[in-house]
Parts: sequence; C-alpha cells; structure tokens
Amino acid sequence: MDCHVFRRLCDELAPALMGCRIEKIHRPARDVTLFTVYGGGGKRFLFLKSGRKNPFLFLSTHKIPVGSAPPADIMRLRKHLADRRVIDVRTDWVGRRLFLRINGDAECWLALDLREGPALLFGPPPDPEPAVWPDPGHWEQACAGDGWRAWPVLTPPLRRTLPLLPPEDQAALLLDLEAGGGDLFLYESASGSRELSAWPLPPEQRREADGKLRQEIAVDDPLRACAAAGEAQVLRGIAALSRAEAAKPHLAEANRLRKLLLKLETEKDRLGRMVDGQETARLLQANLYRFAPDEKRSSVTLETSQGPAEVALDPKLTIRENMASLFHKASRGKRGLAMLEGRVDAVQSDLERAEQAGLMAQAATSAPLPVRSPSPATPLFRTPELPKNVQPFRSSDGFLILRGRDAKGNAQLLKLASPHDLWMHTGGGPGAHVLIRRDHAAQDIPPRTLTEAATLSVLKSWRKDETQVDVIAALAKFVHPIRGARPGTVRIDRMEPAIIVTPDPLIEERLAL
Repeated sequence: MDCHVFRRLCDELAPALMGCRIEKIHRPARDVTLFTVYGGGGKRFLFLKSGRKNPFLFLSTHKIPVGSAPPADIMRLRKHLADRRVIDVRTDWVGRRLFLRINGDAECWLALDLREGPALLFGPPPDPEPAVWPDPGHWEQACAGDGWRAWPVLTPPLRRTLPLLPPEDQAALLLDLEAGGGDLFLYESASGSRELSAWPLPPEQRREADGKLRQEIAVDDPLRACAAAGEAQVLRGIAALSRAEAAKPHLAEANRLRKLLLKLETEKDRLGRMVDGQETARLLQANLYRFAPDEKRSSVTLETSQGPAEVALDPKLTIRENMASLFHKASRGKRGLAMLEGRVDAVQSDLERAEQAGLMAQAATSAPLPVRSPSPATPLFRTPELPKNVQPFRSSDGFLILRGRDAKGNAQLLKLASPHDLWMHTGGGPGAHVLIRRDHAAQDIPPRTLTEAATLSVLKSWRKDETQVDVIAALAKFVHPIRGARPGTVRIDRMEPAIIVTPDPLIEERLAL
C-alpha cells in the first residue's frame, strides 16, 4: 500500500474507529492480523497485512474463518486490547503507521505498522515522519542516485509514474498529492487481481502482458476502495494458503505412491528378465545330449532360429543345474508378475484418487486448475469433505460446484458449506441442491458460473424438461435444515435474486470432475 493511498485511507478510517470496541483479535495467516471492532457502524473487521511485500490495511464487513491456534503475540494483544475502546487516533502516513489509543488505567497505544505489524506501546507514540516535498520542477534531481531516500513522499510507485507524464502533469500531480484528498483509482485485471493508486495511472502502467488495459474505476470513498482492493488481495491470499494446507497430505500421499510405482516398475523389469530366462533353459534342455552330466562351463554356444548364440552360465553349476535354475527362476518370475500386476493396479488407482483429492482440496475458485481425465475411481474421494452422495463439478471460471446425488447428499451439502458459499435449488418440487464454493465472503461469482450451477440444479429436478426455469439461491448461512423433516428439507431465512436458465443437458459431462 503506497503511503499516499494510506494517507487517504486514514483520513476516513480514523473517525470510523473512534469509540469502537475491540472485540476479538486473530491471526488467520502469516503476517495478517484481524481485529473485530464494534462501533456505530455495527461489527466490522480491520485487516492488517504487514511486511515488505504488498502490505495492506483495510476495513471490511466480511468475516473469514479463523480456526488456527493463536500465537503468543496475538495472546498478548488480546490481554491488553480485548473489550477495550479506541479513544484517540494518530496517523503517521509518511511512515505508514496508525496509532490507536486504548482506554484503561495506563496509557496504552496499538501501533498498526504496515511494515512491522501490530505492536503495543505503553507511552506516547513517536512523532510522525515529516512530509517534506521537493520542488515540483526539480523532482528528478531529488531522485538522482540515492537522493530519493531523503524524500519519503517520493514512493516507488510515484517514481515509476512521474517519468511517463509530461512536465506540466508531473508538477500538477505532485501538488495534488501534497494537498491530499481526492479520489482513489482501482485497477482490475482480467484475472481478478486489483491494484489501488492515489493517482490515475498512464496507459503504459495499465497495460497487461496480453496488451489489454486494466479497467480503471475512480472511487471517492477511501474505505470502500481499500476494502475492494484488500479483499481481492489479502482474503484471496488467505484462501489460497488454506487450500494449500488442506492439499498437503494428499500431495504427500501422491508423491509416496509415485515413488512406490517406480519401485514396482523396477521389480517388474527384474521379474520379466527372470521369465525371459525360460527360453534359454529350453535351449539348454534341447542340447543336453552334447554335454556330459557333470560338465561345467562359463558359457556355451547354442543354435537358435536366428543362428548361433552364446549363453552365459554359472560356472559353479553344471549345465544341467543351470537349466534347472533357469526354469525355477522363470516359474518364480511368472508368479511374481501375476501378483505384481494387481499391486500396480491398486497403487495406480490410489495415486489417481490422491491426485484428485489434492486437486479438490486446492480447487481454485478464481482461476481454472489443470484439467485431468476422469478415472473410474473419481467419485471415491478419500477426503471426508466429499461423500459418495455429493457430486463435484468445476465451472468454466474455475469455481468448485457440488451437487447432491440424493436426499442425503442434499443434506450433506450444508455440512460441507462455509457461511459465504452460495446454495441453489430448483424450487416448487423435488430436485438436487447445488453449492458454489467461494474463497471468502467478498468474492464475486461470475454470471457464467451462476448460470452453470443453476443449470446443474435444474438437470436433476422435476423441471428438467422445461425450457425456462427459475432457480432460487441463498447464502449458505441463511439455509437451515428442518429438524424432524426428511433429509434435504430446509428453511431459507433470506434469498438472493432468482436465476432463470435454459437447461443444457451437455453441461454435466463438460463440467464433471
């Protein structure tokens, strides 16, 4: 987060946090701290992602799951901050630090530092860094060599933009930034990533690798702009880490099975060579009349269909004993290959299931994963998240879609759902329930995915033969099973707008995993 964006955020964030009570503190991911605050605007969530790379601070209305055990520094923050109110706010926008004074007997401040992370101060916060501006016409001299270190307001994004502007625009931009205020500019790429800037970027910086320009949106509310960028950047990253952690055991199992397959292939080659020795034994058997019963040799020359061939033998054994040994090894090799064939098939099947379970665990909801050919064992996932009566699909946009195969499968969907997932059903009669998995509550679902999920619901419902069907939708947190009713019977407290689709019977085969 650039300090000029941070300055505009703090202008709105400081009054928004005044008087708020800090309810909970969590560490949902490394370098990410979540503060649940309650004030005049209701319950909100303050996210701080610290560090040298892409730090960010934003206030969101969307909650995320935080089930991990808190580290020691979070426990210390809870000890001094839980259920305390913010009674004063000071900003150091040049240093990208926000200081919140907490009520209590002793003077206590919470320092939100974008680079170092959260910290407690028991005393007045340090003086803010001075905002010293170079003359608009001489900013190049200020940036010459390492001169920019004396001008913290000349941030790296600003130094990248200024050379791309005409001299008059350079001076105007520096004067505007010095004055403060104004809109923030949100840039969104085709992949869904978002970047926030305190000034409009020139076309050279908006261009993507494919030559297209990122969409520019001017936002006059800094809180809303930072939430839009932060949710796409931070919450998406947290979800990716969570998926990666869930996939680790499956990927480790897949690696173990691959190594086992290599060992089995090596063993298969060894047994195959033992079986091939049977032909040599038959040649020796056909030529035994040429040798004395107790004759020993290191090699013999035998006639084959391709001409004379030299055969290596064990000189410690007689020719007759070499023949018997080769027949015995060939017999053992055949038995070993018969047993090995079933073992290889079982390991290969286990590997496919482990790979599929790993893909399901890290199923991207914002970009498609590599497509793998479905195997006969696909429905038999080893992960408890996917029972046999729940059918998985992946939308064209990469979202994981789950559909109940029967009434029990419909009931299972709600047990698998996160509160922010989207639930669907073709109303008015029996049919399958469908669930669209989301990374976090702020993630938008593309219209194409909504249509595909609704179609999957219709194709397994009482209205599958109609041409125009409306499908009801609701967030999973508003869908509740009815106690004592048949499995899959639910109560919906709040619904989303209905989705009207024309069923396409081919979509099931195209999206099935």
